[in-house]
Amino acid sequence: MWLNKDVELLEGLPLAYIKSLNAFVCADLHLGYEGVMADRGIFLPKVNLAKIKQVMEKAYSKEKASTIIVDGDIKNEFSEVHLEEFNEFKEFVDFTRSMGIKHIVLIKGNHDNFIDKYKDPFKIEIYKQEALFGGYAVFHGEDVPHLAGDFYIMGHIHPAIGVFNRAGSKEKLKCFLYGKINNKPLLILPAMNYYVENVEVNIEDMLELSPVFNKLVDVYDMHAYCIGVGETLDFGRIKDLG
Repeated sequence: MWLNKDVELLEGLPLAYIKSLNAFVCADLHLGYEGVMADRGIFLPKVNLAKIKQVMEKAYSKEKASTIIVDGDIKNEFSEVHLEEFNEFKEFVDFTRSMGIKHIVLIKGNHDNFIDKYKDPFKIEIYKQEALFGGYAVFHGEDVPHLAGDFYIMGHIHPAIGVFNRAGSKEKLKCFLYGKINNKPLLILPAMNYYVENVEVNIEDMLELSPVFNKLVDVYDMHAYCIGVGETLDFGRIKDLG
């Protein structure tokens, strides 16, 4: 699904492709998640990185990107780089390069403390909170962007749509959000992580999630593009979903 002539939402996958940059853009991988949670007494099957690799393989089969831009929260722990985070971070970098994606860029999110020391050993680019690529202003989202772009890309909030069936049970569908910021296009990315909580934008109060929504964006006027099995579906405006 193409949002315009340059930005593609890869069908059924939680990442976008920018043709002019020949780049994938994704957000909120939270690598090492299961190891961090195990230290807190919560034991989860170790599948997150494997799921992310599957997504990357499917994306690369569709578009042979040379760059990947991770829009924040490549790791999970705030106070350190957990051993599992380091191991999975390195494995992700090695795996990505083995596919042919040689240029790796990280826009630091609020979880990405202490990661700068791996910039040179891993040969990746790291920016604090935001960066400009061509006309694309990529920012994580816990603060308003300061760079002026022609198209804005954000992560951070893990958007999803809550869907109820006839029996009354609920399912969450990860989604992209697409709207306007400063009269320019804004794309909010879903989380790549398999486990992290996803925010039901049609049900929950969005105004507390980011100052972006209080100051610059009418989030309820944004379109939701939900990720299905092998396809991405336009669910329309959030305000119309009820």
